Amino acid sequence: MPQFYFIFLGMYLYYSKSKYYPDFLFSPRFRSVRLFGLLFTIAGSLLYVRADGWAGGLLLALAASMLAMGMVQLFAVLGKYYFYGMAVVIHVLLLIQLICDAS
Repeated sequence: MPQFYFIFLGMYLYYSKSKYYPDFLFSPRFRSVRLFGLLFTIAGSLLYVRADGWAGGLLLALAASMLAMGMVQLFAVLGKYYFYGMAVVIHVLLLIQLICDAS
């Protein structure tokens, strides 16, 4: 889940600078947002490669990237409450995964 979280965060940051990004959602206002989005996406991909080998990790990273971008675009156009609700669900799932890994 941390790998998907990094990829999802990277896709969100990258998409937030698109001309199709809705105005009613929060958008970071610093200069190098796309660079940070790319770095988060690469970090998540490297975590997948480290966990599952180079071939399986790259395939999982590709699938996670497509899923994350699809989720960001879908929930961004549905509305503010759906988008923030999806962000809350992803954070809760990440916390559950981290708690289960710690015990």
